Amino acid sequence: MTMTEEQIAEIKAEMVPSKDAAIVRFQVQGQTLNICSGELQPKGINVMHQQVYWNFTKETAKKIAGWLGAKCVFSE
Repeated sequence: MTMTEEQIAEIKAEMVPSKDAAIVRFQVQGQTLNICSGELQPKGINVMHQQVYWNFTKETAKKIAGWLGAKCVFSE
């Protein structure tokens, strides 16, 4: 569950300033996923301690989730 170097380059090119971005977590079976390392955080960990990403549009986040078999959880 990690991205290829090509995928990482692609999403880096799509990053936007935080003020224009969605706040997103990527989840796999209830665990938060680090999209670069593939590491899953423990299930049930407090949301304050979960890995979040700030510089993606919702469309980019959904693309990443599709590549990794994850679900996007957006914070508004």
